[in-house]
Amino acid sequence: MTHRPDSVRTAAAVALLAALSAPAWAVPDGPISDAAPVAAVAPDAAMQARLAYNLGYEEFEKAQAEEAAGKALSGAKAKASAAKVKEGLAQARVKFQEAAKADPSTKEAWNMIGYTSRRLGDYEKSLAAYEKALELNPNYSEAIEYRAEAYLALNRLDDVKNAYMTLFLTSRPHAGVLMQGMQKWVVERRKQAAGVGAAELDGFAKWVEGRAAVAEQTASLSLDHTVVRRWD
Repeated sequence: MTHRPDSVRTAAAVALLAALSAPAWAVPDGPISDAAPVAAVAPDAAMQARLAYNLGYEEFEKAQAEEAAGKALSGAKAKASAAKVKEGLAQARVKFQEAAKADPSTKEAWNMIGYTSRRLGDYEKSLAAYEKALELNPNYSEAIEYRAEAYLALNRLDDVKNAYMTLFLTSRPHAGVLMQGMQKWVVERRKQAAGVGAAELDGFAKWVEGRAAVAEQTASLSLDHTVVRRWD
């Protein structure tokens, strides 16, 4: 048997995972159009929740488009674009909060409260919202992945590892998205430690490299071919 050098295996793993989670836009659940109200929520409240969520999703999409366009800008224009993105995310969060208030069983609303809060730097509110979403559906892969991104920002590496292993067993596409996030985190922390010790960073980087290799070796065994794209 011919053994490939570690550098070759690592490069192949990175290429594979990049294909699984190309650096494009994330795809949240999308607008809610036909969700049936639960027994504990009046039909008008359920309708109000769906309307608020969909309005929030429209704001989210506008912020998404603004961020994509802003990548081609620099200087003052880039700063102005970033401010618009932040404002759009804040407006979207207001609507998602209205949806969750109208119908607390709307897991998509809690998930997007978590997402927008994380992007706005409000990690406490972000994690609390993800917990709400996962109480409603413990197997909610998107919320598990998004919450892990918050853990990464907070350097909670053991929690990140646990999330990755859960997704690796239950949703390979979301595991691929998180792998991309972990690899990006390692690169960023190499440049600026931000509270992470050298030994801890090296250990995590080695773990990520090992998991990437395993993902490459077992990719053909996964029956889940759902495409999940990343949007930070």
